[in-house]
Amino acid sequence: METSTSARATVFAVGDVFPDAPGGAAGVLRPMTPLLQAADIVFGNCEGVYSDAPAPSPTHKHFMAAGRSSGRGLGEVPFHVMSLGNNHIVDGGYAGLADTRQLLHDEGIATTGAGPTLADALAPAVLERNGVRVAFLSFCTVYPVGYEARPKRPGLAPLRVRTFYADPDPRFWEPGIDPVIVTEPVPEDLEQYRATIAAARERADVVVVANHWGYSSWMEELQDYELRLARDAVEHGADAVVCHHHHSLRGVEIHRGKPIFYGLGTLVHHYTGEPITPQERAARERRFGARSSMVEAEALPLFPFRSQSWRTGVATFAFGADGSVAAGFVPAIMLADGTTEPLRAGDPRAAEVADYLEYLTTSRDLPARFERGERDGWLHLSILPQEA
Repeated sequence: METSTSARATVFAVGDVFPDAPGGAAGVLRPMTPLLQAADIVFGNCEGVYSDAPAPSPTHKHFMAAGRSSGRGLGEVPFHVMSLGNNHIVDGGYAGLADTRQLLHDEGIATTGAGPTLADALAPAVLERNGVRVAFLSFCTVYPVGYEARPKRPGLAPLRVRTFYADPDPRFWEPGIDPVIVTEPVPEDLEQYRATIAAARERADVVVVANHWGYSSWMEELQDYELRLARDAVEHGADAVVCHHHHSLRGVEIHRGKPIFYGLGTLVHHYTGEPITPQERAARERRFGARSSMVEAEALPLFPFRSQSWRTGVATFAFGADGSVAAGFVPAIMLADGTTEPLRAGDPRAAEVADYLEYLTTSRDLPARFERGERDGWLHLSILPQEA
């Protein structure tokens, strides 16, 4: 099928999505609906299992599951495509994965990143809007052992990365000193990653790659493999890369003319079945100190993370069939009642989120610059290449 070079499709992308509170998904996310309805396609990461009969995986770490009723209405929000390639999608066993896929499909939502076989997990979700075919792919780097799909076994699309520790000064023996952490992708997974992106490129005009990775307790810090593999995706055919798992925004860059959002944070994620205990609070503060303040988290009981995590937003893309892309960002904020509110131009909270995103970008020396404006009354940051 041929497409017009002037055809354009608008895609909005958000981070983790897991509503589990009274009012259902559509009710909880109602404040976001006027903004999201402006997009041709809305993408998010389904950060948990929706099943009435989950079979908990023996290797799960934090059981993230809710009844099917909590996920109903996601299609009304509206979401059109969701990633299942994350560290919770097999928490409810193969039954929970199958139930979640079925629920989303019943809502009219396409899925990618996990399925009944490895081929299904790697298959792109391809949606066409305004004559532009957009393919979505999803990969996961952080997950319990055994969650990865195999040729004849359900699971997620893996992108495994190994960790090595090295002496900081190769010219000097100094036992016990803090090491340099080096991360390297598993060669066969890197080959599969590239081949999957190339295959999606053959089926679509635009390819969006979603990666679930990073270390959530470090919040803003990027690891070397994140930079390497996000850029590698662009170099092998991706038109945009969006990342999640961190429960926090990360910086943004333009690489070879294509946008990379290193962390879109959490749009909505309710922790209703696993409250933070005093022992866990103390353990987190001992381990991470100010990085994970439970005192701050008490103000947002459904999302017990520090206040920086409450800052979130929507990545905006205008993709042309000719390969062009314009990227932007609309700030939003998570609220104590479990909803999330997009922020209007002139709202000081919008400026705070925008300042935070710019700080995350400039402090990591990521090549991008921002221009503030409006989009239908919302504060909108256009994300542009750095000036020469």
